[in-house]
Amino acid sequence: MHVDSYFSISNSKIEVADYVIYGIPYDATQSFKPGSRFAPNAIREASWNLEAYSQFFSFDLSVAKICDAGNIFCDGSFEEIGTRVSDFLKKVKKIPIAMGGEHSVSILTSKKFKNTCFLVFDAHFDLRDDFDGNRFNHACTTRRIFEEGFDVLIIGVRSGCREEKDFADNKGIKYKFSWQIKCVKDILEILEGYEKFYLSIDMDVFDPSFAPGVSTPEPFGLNPSIIPPIFAEIAKKVVAMDIVEVVPDLNKITQTLAAKIIFEFISAKEKSAKIF
Repeated sequence: MHVDSYFSISNSKIEVADYVIYGIPYDATQSFKPGSRFAPNAIREASWNLEAYSQFFSFDLSVAKICDAGNIFCDGSFEEIGTRVSDFLKKVKKIPIAMGGEHSVSILTSKKFKNTCFLVFDAHFDLRDDFDGNRFNHACTTRRIFEEGFDVLIIGVRSGCREEKDFADNKGIKYKFSWQIKCVKDILEILEGYEKFYLSIDMDVFDPSFAPGVSTPEPFGLNPSIIPPIFAEIAKKVVAMDIVEVVPDLNKITQTLAAKIIFEFISAKEKSAKIF
């Protein structure tokens, strides 16, 4: 089997691509298991194990225009990396799909999409004002994005300090605990009324039995089989996406799941484009 250093379904140049996949190999603030800077390339490698045909959506990904644009250079300060991300996104005309990196990269990748709702699948609230003396720590991601003026919806949360929950409740941030989610309908009911989403998937939203290779694993998580049916309902409204917090595991479980999620998102988006 051929394995290469780019995403397996990449087939187009950035100028004409409908989907632009890119990596941000940054993990300067991870507080438990470091290593998500290795995730973009690990996800690329894992993609070669997957068929380019989605059984769920009956879609052949070879007909979609997809570009793997490589990685953002991540030396220097967080602000310098943010400038590079911003400059890069000016070149992207359609749907960008970022591969982190720790979750703080979402602060950088979402800035272009302030007219959308920030929809995040995450085990953690990430609503701390600062952590370890850093306001751009991965534990502060959703707080910083909320402060940028986004509406925020948090799906699958099951961890956070009391102050974070109080902040969410006081500010009207909507969230669903993982144990409140039994079916797709339980998620869709809080998504009503939003026309556009920036979608962020922190891989620790899934139970560690499904995604062991994450920075901060948290028990009692979601089953990833719920993701394709959700994509079937919301993909048409998603204008950009990131997938973050993968710390590649030796058995390649988590990075393969991340690659599969990207496959199914593009498939869902393409199918919805042909239906609506």
